[in-house]
Amino acid sequence: MIGLLLLAGLALALASPHVVRLDDAPPSVGAVVWLAALLLRAATVLFTAIFVFVVAPATDLFHAVTHLCWHTVVPLVTTHLGVSGHLLADAAILLPVVVVLWSLASVGIALLRAARRVRHLLAAGIGRGPRDSIIVSGGEVLLAAAGIRRPQVIVSAGALTQLDDAELQAGLDHEHGHIEHQHRWALVLAYVAHAVGRPLPGAGAALTELSFHLERDADRFALAHEHEACDLASAICKAAGAGRVAPVLSLAGGGAARRVRNLLDEKTPDRPAMMPRVLAAALIGLTLTVLAAAGPATVAAADTFAAHSPAADCPA
Repeated sequence: MIGLLLLAGLALALASPHVVRLDDAPPSVGAVVWLAALLLRAATVLFTAIFVFVVAPATDLFHAVTHLCWHTVVPLVTTHLGVSGHLLADAAILLPVVVVLWSLASVGIALLRAARRVRHLLAAGIGRGPRDSIIVSGGEVLLAAAGIRRPQVIVSAGALTQLDDAELQAGLDHEHGHIEHQHRWALVLAYVAHAVGRPLPGAGAALTELSFHLERDADRFALAHEHEACDLASAICKAAGAGRVAPVLSLAGGGAARRVRNLLDEKTPDRPAMMPRVLAAALIGLTLTVLAAAGPATVAAADTFAAHSPAADCPA
């Protein structure tokens, strides 16, 4: 009963960000909520993989499968395919661990490829642009913050010709907002958490919403530097119309249409957002709880597994 209640509470926590309205909350709060939701998914999948890997061998079902004399039940299969109880059980308990390791490896490869594309993009720069940005070739409108350790703002030749001065300055401040607020680290952590937490539903939507709120935060940074909302919205529209998706934090990323609507919607400042803050704290607390429980649970399960009797020999 307690286990079912815990599962229900965890499911409610994972679903809550999808039903609580966060567009009126400060963008930093919205970003924390969605990042915490991704981390909770990753922690849950990781704990489940560890638990299954260590606990399953001590269960009655595992004992029954591995002690069953399969060659007497399905002699044709076991004779010609070499299938045994141990093989089936080992595959079952190793599957969650393999999935987690494969997810981590895939996101690592993806990040390395993205880093290589960014290096090539920066190396192809044709000169220095306004505000110490790097100009890259291309007729599309591209403004982006590129790089992890030493991020730089890049601007395409098309952006210099198609944006007026007010739009260009607003776009540049948007990208500087990404750098000043360290959004790249949040995004890298989010990609890793998404890769591990993909088996749970809603991970893709959580990553999309996190990107949206990071872009909202950069939009607010630009507006705080005395730019008009209509100038920034116009720059976003021109960048989105180019149809190019940069491998970095770009002006057109994170739900451009929603951002433009928010910028042009004359409304009061952000609400107190008590509920989103409580939600963020709850998600972070649950994530830490799941991670803290993984250690003792694994040790206890390992002791149980060590005391488990070996498989019995089958008669000839």
